[in-house]
Amino acid sequence: MIVRSKISRALRELRFVRIRIGKPSVTIIVLIFLGFAIFSLGGGIYDILEKPMALLPAPEFPVFFYSGLQEQTLNESLQAMFLITIGTLGCFVVYRSTRYAYRPRTAAILLLIGLALLILSFVGLEWVLALKGA
Repeated sequence: MIVRSKISRALRELRFVRIRIGKPSVTIIVLIFLGFAIFSLGGGIYDILEKPMALLPAPEFPVFFYSGLQEQTLNESLQAMFLITIGTLGCFVVYRSTRYAYRPRTAAILLLIGLALLILSFVGLEWVLALKGA
């Protein structure tokens, strides 16, 4: 009887105990998804699975780019990831420029910086692809 009352008291106390799990920040979740998207678009999954060489040796000098589109070096992946990140930051800066509608000079400066980052990213990615011989 005593054991049964202790168990019932313990069960009554457990009813009031609630486990609180912290809600993760939306910003952190978005950054994690964005980082994974940049990683996968830049060829990170290929790098993990294939383990490509960082440099391809040549007799005169090391060649950074292989002439085939079906293969890539680690440097190409890192450059692509970096340039995609710059383009993403450019999009974010262009988006942030809309918050300064009542300060046209600040909005124009942020818009120009964002567009410059986007153009730099696009030209850089096209240049990396052109070096592959495509």
